Amino acid sequence: MVNSDLVATGLIAAYTIYSLVAIGLFGWFAYRITKPTKTPVVKPVLFYSFTTLLVIIGVSLHLTTMHTIPWVKLEMDASKINPDRLIKMEVDSFKFYILTDSIRQELPVAEPIKIKEGETVMFDVYSKDLTYGFGLFRPNNTMVLQMQVLPLYSNKIIWEFNEKGTFTLRSTEFAGPKSTRMIIPNFITVE
Repeated sequence: MVNSDLVATGLIAAYTIYSLVAIGLFGWFAYRITKPTKTPVVKPVLFYSFTTLLVIIGVSLHLTTMHTIPWVKLEMDASKINPDRLIKMEVDSFKFYILTDSIRQELPVAEPIKIKEGETVMFDVYSKDLTYGFGLFRPNNTMVLQMQVLPLYSNKIIWEFNEKGTFTLRSTEFAGPKSTRMIIPNFITVE
């Protein structure tokens, strides 16, 4: 699986170029039709041809890049994937808990959860009260994965860890002022 940080950089570059071309086209068209001139304005066939070309390029760009997004394949095949590991968690009163053998332990714990590189992990997170977020972040604060944790519902996400490092857990949903402090450094270490 491609690093999501690299994919985001590539997509930002591709869509920025595409957007600048589209804005340039429409700016040129607006200039031409509002400019007082004795010569004919832009012919409709030329404008619609460029617009059609932009639509085709935009859709093609989206179809081409959608499979580079790391979580698309995992999400599409989620029902067929048998994860290497299941990590069950609960969220309650602005605190994360990990469930190990039905024992509930408040995070942070003394040691980060250790995962092997290439391991597929399913996170099963249950909220007892509010809507929270469940996001893992790299040390440079870029996001690895994220899901919304709805209350009274088993919220699951599968992730294949293909990069070594230590990741921080954060609530990525605003559930009140206390939710901004739901940060667990050194939550997971991938070795």
